[in-house]
Amino acid sequence: MSATIGAALKKVAVALLLDKKNWEKIACLLLAVFMIVFFPAVALAAVTSMEDVDFTSPEVQTKVILSLTEEQIDELTLVEDTVKALHTAMSGRTPEQIKAAEVLYVLALSEYAKEPGFVAKLAGCFADDQTDEQLIAEVNAAFGTNLDPEDFSAIMNYANHQLVEVAKSQLGNVGGEPYWSWYGYGGRVEWCACFVSWCADQCGYIDRGIIPKFAGCGTGVDWFKARGQWLDGSATPAPGNIIFFDWPDDYGVMDGNSDHVGIVEKVEGGRVYTIEGNSGDACQRNSYPVGNYQILGYGTPML
Repeated sequence: MSATIGAALKKVAVALLLDKKNWEKIACLLLAVFMIVFFPAVALAAVTSMEDVDFTSPEVQTKVILSLTEEQIDELTLVEDTVKALHTAMSGRTPEQIKAAEVLYVLALSEYAKEPGFVAKLAGCFADDQTDEQLIAEVNAAFGTNLDPEDFSAIMNYANHQLVEVAKSQLGNVGGEPYWSWYGYGGRVEWCACFVSWCADQCGYIDRGIIPKFAGCGTGVDWFKARGQWLDGSATPAPGNIIFFDWPDDYGVMDGNSDHVGIVEKVEGGRVYTIEGNSGDACQRNSYPVGNYQILGYGTPML
């Protein structure tokens, strides 16, 4: 068995578990139960004394794994096998949908995992262009559960908030010097991609291979496409997605190449709200209709 089962999920789990303000949420209570069952108090005590709980680190993984009983290891093996089966069953779905299936299984549906056809039933709940409310309605109908779509949305958004929060902290910067100088340039350049890369670096995402370090928008597009982490411009993105634009030239012609990049803050009322560096030479909020013709597509980081 590998030492980690969805490192990003476990990091989210611990963060939510330790934040008592979240305990009134049904999904967070389910999460707390899951963590208590699979990660004994001694393991949690060992890892939560660290300033930054990082379940991708060998040190934390070792402390957790060594504290498990054989029965708990068997349960974790089932989790890992089920997650692999979900990936296979959802091979045609987006990275965000695959992550959603993992979250639903681990946090709310693990008791059904041993039932015949569980993976196919869960995968069958997903559809194209589906809202969280529609997805949870399908899950509740399929499994007889009573999950709250708002709780599910909150958990799904949690992992993406770090990048958004870093970007928000930079609103108002003019000139982009912290970002292009960090990248290594000795003078001002077109710095929208440097800004996205800088924000990713503050989250540790570059070192972990979640978002690339890129100064050219086309390089970022190619990186996400090569990994199957790309949505076209007609899609509805999620917070923390990387939005790439293709501006029309003076004749209104789009060349299919990315000219600008930013970070998706949220989607509300049919509009995509973004935080962009080098927007009028500043860090600014902007918004666009979902599916706007200038949106080339989205990189979807896998946390």
